[in-house]
Amino acid sequence: MLIKFKGEHTGSVVMFGKNATTLLKMMGQSGNTKGAITAPDVAAALAELKTALGKMQSDDAVTQDSDQNNEEQTVSLQTRAVPLINLLEESVTKNGYVMWEPE
Repeated sequence: MLIKFKGEHTGSVVMFGKNATTLLKMMGQSGNTKGAITAPDVAAALAELKTALGKMQSDDAVTQDSDQNNEEQTVSLQTRAVPLINLLEESVTKNGYVMWEPE
């Protein structure tokens, strides 16, 4: 399943449902596949997401040393979150809401 995020005054971002749900929970949302954040609440959700990703990044740095020999490369959640973070930051700047739904 894919989830599409769209801002009131921005473009859209589509991501895999599992990653989207995880990021939504990091933003303090329920993790439902359909919802919205009102314009006044977007900044707080963005701050929560950045805080959670920052904690996750410091935890990953410890385990990354032990996984150095692993040949399979994976894309980190922090990397996958960048387009959503950009959408949220633009929404804060333009004072708009953000909504999401299954694609």
